[in-house]
Amino acid sequence: MDKYLQRLKEIYRAIDESYAEAQRYYSFSCEGCNDNCCVTKFHHHTIIEELYLAEGLKRLDKDQIKNIISRAEDVVRVHKSSAEDVRVLCPLNEDGLCLPYPHRPMICRIHGVPYELFRNFKMEYGDGCYRFITAKNNMTKDFRINRTGFYLELAQLEREVREALNFTGKHKKTTAEMLLSIFCSR
Repeated sequence: MDKYLQRLKEIYRAIDESYAEAQRYYSFSCEGCNDNCCVTKFHHHTIIEELYLAEGLKRLDKDQIKNIISRAEDVVRVHKSSAEDVRVLCPLNEDGLCLPYPHRPMICRIHGVPYELFRNFKMEYGDGCYRFITAKNNMTKDFRINRTGFYLELAQLEREVREALNFTGKHKKTTAEMLLSIFCSR
């Protein structure tokens, strides 16, 4: 799996570079944001990202892991008990910081700034997160991260990982569900 994890790391490096370029272009920072994207219920669809997150979690101490598991169980319980999407803080967020930050999933890396994505035979556009839109409401969104290549590279990598693991099922998990899967399989 190491070769796949290394390739994912390279995809993430390219995403981080694009994101940093957008932040410089717009003079935008997430620091101090009260509308934290860490309370957004994202679903992750890739095994490779779960494996990469698991690698980052190995660097945490036992107390941090114990707290993460407890928070993940709480988040899953809240989501299962509510018919609607409830905004709950990501179990990896501690004191406003992502504990395995270098190993966070793609959506956590790319969320927030204007983007474009070619999907379903058409170009889709996003204006960024609520904070970006509010802070930059009079600015034209003429610089957008093109997510298409990143998604295609990740999809190709995921296909190869699934083939190597002989996995043919669906993979759709929230961060909390991935965490419980990682820690329960140890």
